Amino acid sequence: MKRKNIADLPGDTTEDKFSSMGIIKGEKYDVLDLRKKGRMFSVEVILYFEPELAVNSTYEKDLTDFADEPVEGRPFVPVDFFLKFGEENDPSFKGRLKEFPLEIKVVDVGMIKDPDGKDSYYIRGVMPFLDEFDVDVEPKSGPAF
Repeated sequence: MKRKNIADLPGDTTEDKFSSMGIIKGEKYDVLDLRKKGRMFSVEVILYFEPELAVNSTYEKDLTDFADEPVEGRPFVPVDFFLKFGEENDPSFKGRLKEFPLEIKVVDVGMIKDPDGKDSYYIRGVMPFLDEFDVDVEPKSGPAF
């Protein structure tokens, strides 16, 4: 997969650039598709477990507030951490994500400065809760990670 630079995408604002890559706030996307786009454009995809925090806070504030917590103790994690954790703890995790896509609602897209002062882009999404899963839907098949 050839990496692309999000800064080269059309659009005057960060939101415009994300829209050019097919990511719009408020929409839901398959977690594996978000991961793929994140890797393609060097964008960090962050999954939140607490909707209130995701909606009422900022990624920059959350990084500061939870800086002393290990990644696994935070109410948000990078998508790669989540997928690796799932796979390590359940060998059927990959297969189930192919059959039953995990839809993540994008609540924010943006850019912050990384510790080196470079622009770092991100997508923040909220994980669905068990009562939001449609267990009657027919399984899909497709590529895994």
